[in-house]
This record gives sequence, C-alpha cells and structure tokens, in this order.
Amino acid sequence: MDILDKQKFIFGSIFLLANKLQVLGDQYFAENDMTVKQWLLTVMILQFQDGPPTLSQVAELMGSSRQNVKQIALKLEKKGLLTIEKDDQDARVIRLKITEKSYSFWEKRVDKDEQYVMELFKDLSKEETDAMYSGVGKLFEKIK
Repeated sequence: MDILDKQKFIFGSIFLLANKLQVLGDQYFAENDMTVKQWLLTVMILQFQDGPPTLSQVAELMGSSRQNVKQIALKLEKKGLLTIEKDDQDARVIRLKITEKSYSFWEKRVDKDEQYVMELFKDLSKEETDAMYSGVGKLFEKIK
C-alpha cells in the first residue's frame, strides 16, 4: 500500500473511529445519565485556567457551534454539573462554570475512567502510542 492509500485509509478511519468512540463512550457513561459529549464539554471548560470561559471560547476550542455547545451545557446545568451565567462586565457574554457537584462527580470516577482509557489502548505499544500522539497532534496543527 502506498503512502496516499494509507493517508486515505487514515482519513476515513478517523471518522469511523470518532463515531465508534462516541457510541462506546455513551454506553460507558450511560449508568450516570451522561454522554461523551457532556464529558468532553466538561474537559474543555477545565482547560481555561483564568476563570470560567465564555460559551464562544469553549465552542471555538471544541470546533463546534455556540448553539451545539449551549445545548450540551443546558443538559449539564439541569444535572447541577454546570452553571450558565451572564458575564459581570457584559450581559451579552455567557460564561460556563463547573459546579462543586461536578468536581465531586468526576473526582469519584478518576480511577475507573483511567482504567477505561487504558483498556482502550492496551493493545498499542508505547511506540505506537507515541506515534499516534505525534501524528494526531500534527494533524490538528495542520487543520487549525
């Protein structure tokens, strides 16, 4: 198989993997009435160290629309895991804030969740994991 055929295979496989990982993740989180997109939104919010991020900042980081992110945020808010607040300085700006209930929820799951990820990748060697990490990182940089 030449390099172009491998690149085409990788390109298509990324979409298939994304779909399959979402299904598996949703099944994994189902016992807690959670989805993998709700988990991802929480992780994205936690990337901001300078206080609660705006809806727009999180949408940009996720590569998603404000409307999609807001729908996910509303579901987390109903569960008490997130608050959606107007900015103190500008009422047009919406900020997403993780609640103490959310921190507690995720803290209780750390070991289980790490085990889940390790199980997903257990058949990959360190070298394969390093290569995937590097390759995915470079692909992300390319498409920014």
